[in-house]
Amino acid sequence: MESTPLLLPLLDELLEARGRLEPADVAAAARAAGVPAARAWEAVRFYPRYHAKGERWLLVDEPVVRSRNFAELQDALEHAAASAGVAAGVVFSYGLEAVGPALVVERGPERRVYAPVSPEGLARLAAGGEPGPAAEELPRELARGEGLLFEPMAELPGFPGADELIEAVREAGLRGLGGALFPTWRKLAAVRQADGVKYVVVNGDESEPGNFKDRWLIEHNPRLVWAGAALAARAVGAGEIIFYVRGEYLSALARLEAARRELEAEGYLEGLATRTFRGGGLYICGEESALLESLEGRRAEPRLKPPYPAQEGLFGRPTLVSNVETLAHLALIARMGAAAYRRRAPKLFSISGDVARPGVYELALGTPLAAALEAAGAEVSGLQAVLLGGAAGTFVKLPDHADLPLDYDTPRQQGDSLGPGALMVYENGRDLWAVAEGVAAFFAHESCGKCFPCSLGTPHLHAAVARRERGPGLEELFLALEQGSLCGLGQAAPWAVRSLINRFGEVVS
Repeated sequence: MESTPLLLPLLDELLEARGRLEPADVAAAARAAGVPAARAWEAVRFYPRYHAKGERWLLVDEPVVRSRNFAELQDALEHAAASAGVAAGVVFSYGLEAVGPALVVERGPERRVYAPVSPEGLARLAAGGEPGPAAEELPRELARGEGLLFEPMAELPGFPGADELIEAVREAGLRGLGGALFPTWRKLAAVRQADGVKYVVVNGDESEPGNFKDRWLIEHNPRLVWAGAALAARAVGAGEIIFYVRGEYLSALARLEAARRELEAEGYLEGLATRTFRGGGLYICGEESALLESLEGRRAEPRLKPPYPAQEGLFGRPTLVSNVETLAHLALIARMGAAAYRRRAPKLFSISGDVARPGVYELALGTPLAAALEAAGAEVSGLQAVLLGGAAGTFVKLPDHADLPLDYDTPRQQGDSLGPGALMVYENGRDLWAVAEGVAAFFAHESCGKCFPCSLGTPHLHAAVARRERGPGLEELFLALEQGSLCGLGQAAPWAVRSLINRFGEVVS
């Protein structure tokens, strides 16, 4: 099956060859992709990497460092950058919460990532040295303990019949593990029932602060994810798999591409067109319909639904969009069977913050929150909160909720959500309001601008949190974001702030 050239990879090739994009390059990429020149220019102006210039030193802003020495690091960075004549700023989460604080050094389109960094390391950078250890990929050792998802996929699962696989996924109880928790078998069945050309798109754009389990899987067990994608493609009758990976994760892309070539050589992907795709480098790219817009060379803006991607997805064709971890689980179900899988009930958790052993943990669904924290080396008696689910999550109070089962449904009954499975842990004395301010800054920065409730509301929310406001007036802003925003970015923006005020009002100032 011959794949249609896609605009962003063509632009990337030209950018890498020249170090910048000239008007002739943009025109050439548009012709090769078969899109209007106006669309190509729209993409160039929308995605940050196409207009990076000069050298910049960027401190990674994420909810763990926000509770620690973020302000001190900012001051040190600004001093170091000024002495070196370099621009300084911040960039949002790189999935390095477990090994940070982190710094990104940009030189035109090239980036180097370092973690952990310190004020002393930033001074070394200004003097021409390295600010800390290179952190181009997550350490393999971040996978803590044993886990089915940590094991290399030496023996690939066979391909059962489509109905058999979909029924096994239903019996296993698998849901979408990117955060939405929608039953996976329903997506598979919907795309299978559709007619014509179909696609499978793997959503590897893990950009939400606090989450890094998908990044670990892509970098250290990519064969497992490719196997799940191939199983899904055969089950729904798709002819092509496109693996969309967050644009900043170049090492992950390289590992994924190497695994793809291995599986092609082994014949496992026979009959399927496959390719990897470097994402646009924005949080909104992780929203499934915005991701499809990005693949088509447009601005990554959410589509109105319905129709859903299973009906009209990539290039208007039925498309299964599925998360990295979800597809890895699908491969496990095919290999071990629904009953054995359900007994094990594995789920990956990204645990960071005030724990002795931050990292990726495979725990059984329903594990009590306290047990998960103790597995990571934390003493619950010394903790005040967990930010559950990531930036689009809520603060859970400790020790009040120590027995909370980490499953799909119980957290929702008290207004929380498991989300993708992030646990950011804060001991007594940490400034939770500073964490909430960082979360609000993240949402304000990442709003795509398509709908007014989000594009106007998130900056107002950030300003209110920066002033440490509270009171009934804020609830109107919360409701405007939740009920008026087009996608989950704006809808989730107030959740952490509201939970902080409601659950910690007597201790936050």
